[in-house]
Amino acid sequence: MFCWKHTSQVEALEDAEAKRRRLLAEFLQKKSARLAANRAPEKISSQDSDTGVQNHQLIMKLPHDLLFKIFILLPAESLFMLQFVCKKWFNLINSSVLIKHHSQQSETVLICHNMTLLGTENNLKSYFHSNIVDLVDVITSYDGLVLTTVENKKSLILMNPLTRKKTFLPLGTLSDFRFESYGIVFCNDSSLYKVVHLFCERQGASGCEILSINATTREWTRIEGPSSDSLRRIRQTNPVSIGGSLYWLSKRRARDYFVISINVENEKFITKSLPTSGARSSRLMEIGGNLGFVSFEEVDKLQAWILMSDGGLKEHWERSFSIIVDVHVVPICCSRNGKGMVLESPRNCIYVYEFDNDEMREVDSEDYIGLWFKRFEKLYIPHRNTILSWEDHDYQLQE
Repeated sequence: MFCWKHTSQVEALEDAEAKRRRLLAEFLQKKSARLAANRAPEKISSQDSDTGVQNHQLIMKLPHDLLFKIFILLPAESLFMLQFVCKKWFNLINSSVLIKHHSQQSETVLICHNMTLLGTENNLKSYFHSNIVDLVDVITSYDGLVLTTVENKKSLILMNPLTRKKTFLPLGTLSDFRFESYGIVFCNDSSLYKVVHLFCERQGASGCEILSINATTREWTRIEGPSSDSLRRIRQTNPVSIGGSLYWLSKRRARDYFVISINVENEKFITKSLPTSGARSSRLMEIGGNLGFVSFEEVDKLQAWILMSDGGLKEHWERSFSIIVDVHVVPICCSRNGKGMVLESPRNCIYVYEFDNDEMREVDSEDYIGLWFKRFEKLYIPHRNTILSWEDHDYQLQE
């Protein structure tokens, strides 16, 4: 009986501590919002001023470990603003350990060219401002970094849209833009981010080149790519980057889809079969840190599969969750916490399916624009809000 009481007391204390951290996180988030607003000072009473001073003094005295737990709960936007409060917070927020833990639970949003379409508050948020550079298109995204082109299309830019940090990269081989794809991936062997470019040359031959993001050289290295026929049939969606590999969905003929992947450590391409025949509404995506495949198993049933490994070289697909839908939708991505999936319908509506509640709700809607399938494959790119940089090698190595 005593042990039961002791356990209950411990759980109560843990709940209280968790609640305290959440409340402090909410307070800090509001504080960062005030910093970002940069409003003109308003007249406040002496009582409110004294309360604000006391709260500020309390926050500044918080121990390092408690601040760490609070910071990893905050959105990346708030974290970025709070680093300028003081030197202590700047060093903590920019430490590789905090960046690692925060990015592992960072939220997933959708970006479209120069706008974020879907975020945690389901509101439009502009990430790319004209005072940085005249961007034309967002090509791909991974780990909070995006690859874009500039207005004159004379170079590529790798940047973190939240921190505004950027670096210029040389263009890849000029090719038929209808049959090319870019992807970003992290290579653990070299501790570098790499950009992979698949393309079809104007003569019809396929090719692949890789560019390592380091401080000394910025040159493309040509390697042997997939067959020209496979590359021409690759789905024009953002490739999925997991564990040092990139994955694309391609097909041999109608409904005969398969996976093309490259591991950037050995720079070899391989193909993988799918657990079931695909369709144009099928999608590869990250699900819980693994490669997932989502496709309609029945007219109103979306079935998800996850590629699992037995610890060796063998891999197999395991049936995961299924979703019953009453409208025709296309899956876009899974939420980072694995509790929901984002989908789009032909009515140009964005839906979020919540697994816990087993319900789908509409979160964004616009007028119908053009050909739906041709539009969605290029329009929406899943993106994670983080504050990391391509120079944060320590963060990646500790994963």
